[in-house]
Amino acid sequence: MRTFIILLSFILLSSTVALEAQSFDIPVFAYHRFGDSRYPSTNIPLSVFESQLQYLADNHYTVLTLGEAVAKWKAGKALPDKAAILTIDDGYLSFYENGWPLLKKYGFSATIFVQTGTIGGNDFINWPQIKEMQKAGIEIGNHSHDHSQFLNLDETERSAVFLRDLAEASDHFQEHLGSTPALYCYPYGEWTPDMEQMLRAAGFAAATVQKSGVFSQSSDAMAIPRFPMGGPFGTLQGFKNKIVMKALEVTEASPASPFFSDNPPTLRLTIKPGEVNLKNAQFFVDGTKTEIKKITADGDQQIVVLQAVKKLTQRRTLYTLTAPSATGNSWHWYSHLWVNPKVAE
Repeated sequence: MRTFIILLSFILLSSTVALEAQSFDIPVFAYHRFGDSRYPSTNIPLSVFESQLQYLADNHYTVLTLGEAVAKWKAGKALPDKAAILTIDDGYLSFYENGWPLLKKYGFSATIFVQTGTIGGNDFINWPQIKEMQKAGIEIGNHSHDHSQFLNLDETERSAVFLRDLAEASDHFQEHLGSTPALYCYPYGEWTPDMEQMLRAAGFAAATVQKSGVFSQSSDAMAIPRFPMGGPFGTLQGFKNKIVMKALEVTEASPASPFFSDNPPTLRLTIKPGEVNLKNAQFFVDGTKTEIKKITADGDQQIVVLQAVKKLTQRRTLYTLTAPSATGNSWHWYSHLWVNPKVAE
């Protein structure tokens, strides 16, 4: 009997550990301007932002900074039952004047990514304001110095320019804050695998990109997806829909690069088997529903092939795949960013 009890305890403990290891799914939301109707595509009305914060409070969500979530992810620790991350890009003054007061009202923190080259400029926060927010619990991240479009450069030049920009931004952070951020946000959300490697070599813990999705146990720390919350996406209902999303676990994506030669490009995804029902999967090209080109289920391997029906004409285009869970209790989300550097911003 004693042996049976020990064995049962070990099984229960192992199940708990396995459950914790599988429980890391947290949505990350990206904001820019707050209550600034001059720029509707990147702005969120204050009434909508407050309704989102009220929803978090009413439904007992824990709001983590990105750094706190990354630390848990790296340590293999489980998240609170309900958790979310709020991030802000660019360091516009409207966050300090309008967004941050609402965060303080509800007792929530956030991570703000600032480009050092614009700090203190017209319509941007200054260093004293950044230090004030940091002291109060707002996490500060690196959003480059010049906010350049690095993908317009060839690989050799891109590496040199990107490293120079990293060094310059780090010098400014060190001078004004006494430390350098461990988190990075790629300008325009555009990145390449070689930029990821440079960030790792420079000691960064994580970076965010411009593709939607959920930060999960299988995420690439240097390419964490976020759901945009500006313009048409900045609604309470959109926030509520995204906050319950789960990650669609992709074990391999080909190509890994955002560049493409064939237009429209083809994306091949290998999906972790058993978690989702691919028969009811949906494919979107920049929000427009499109037919899935091919789904192959061969033993333990599930492969989905995606291709737009028309040529991509924008600088940035998202392929998004969603699918219900195998049990039907949740929806899972994955997206891939394509970038055509020949198209001007």
